[in-house]
Amino acid sequence: MSSIIAKPFDKEMQNTLGEITTTYHASELSQKDQAELPENIYVIEADETMVGYGVIWEYASGKQLIEKAEKDYFSDDEKYLEKDFYIDIKNKKDFVFIEALDVLKEYEGKGHAASFISWLKAKYPKKRMYVYTLDKSRNFWFKQDFEVLGTTAWMTYN
Repeated sequence: MSSIIAKPFDKEMQNTLGEITTTYHASELSQKDQAELPENIYVIEADETMVGYGVIWEYASGKQLIEKAEKDYFSDDEKYLEKDFYIDIKNKKDFVFIEALDVLKEYEGKGHAASFISWLKAKYPKKRMYVYTLDKSRNFWFKQDFEVLGTTAWMTYN
């Protein structure tokens, strides 16, 4: 059984992530400027051992996620491919963006990521959630009842 623990997303945590080589986002997150990180990271633990982590943002308006998406995900010449994202998000208020959800390779396939999503759904039962997906992770998100946002790589829940 997994437990989810909020920990400060400080330099110490970034150093811990910098030592992880078996997850997709660890290296990138370890090198970001503190201003580009949320206050907390959610550590997934099993038997008091870190088996993964989630990085989420709570946004009050769609404009905040649009700014982040344009900075981190969209190149200028590909923005037109994301029109369904812009249409959906522009007037949204009070929602959650899942920036990262990673499980260390040796703990994959044991339900830790699904446990994190269940916890997140319980924490934010009425909030819409967004995630920018990779092709290889889409099946996981479908199993968590997320839906594709038009013709984009974005998926939503709620």
